[in-house]
Amino acid sequence: MLEVNPYSTSPHRRLTTRLGLAIVVLAACPLLGQGYLSALESNKKVVFDFYRLVVEPRNADLIELYVSPEFLNHDPSEQKGPESIAKMLKAMGPAASDDVGSALRNPPAYIMAEGDLVTWLFKYPVPDPKDKSKTVEQFTLEVYRIKDRKIVEHWKGAAGLP
Repeated sequence: MLEVNPYSTSPHRRLTTRLGLAIVVLAACPLLGQGYLSALESNKKVVFDFYRLVVEPRNADLIELYVSPEFLNHDPSEQKGPESIAKMLKAMGPAASDDVGSALRNPPAYIMAEGDLVTWLFKYPVPDPKDKSKTVEQFTLEVYRIKDRKIVEHWKGAAGLP
């Protein structure tokens, strides 16, 4: 009977082993690429999904999925904690639509992320205070700090162009 040495270092065995490993690695590449987001992209997705699933449809039931219990809103007119988000949603009035799609109805003009911060800059026309027949651009800035895939802090501001 012919015995085969499993630890053989023959060129044929090494080639077969390398080809087998290459096939496994190549087969796994699409799996590794799908569903992987960098930390920055993941943070941006948290804020995007928060707007898409909570803010736009005014769905207070999903706040806890996106907002930390230790949430701190740096707007002096708002309270601390996730309950401040629920109050904000009520104050916004009814949603324009109950439909939730893959895109936002009012997307930001710019989205930036660095470290644990995600910044959204909205741009929209408003009546010119000096001439009501004209409009000027208004900018609203929303900054979120993300920790463990939840919003833990929020800052906002607004400015118009002269």
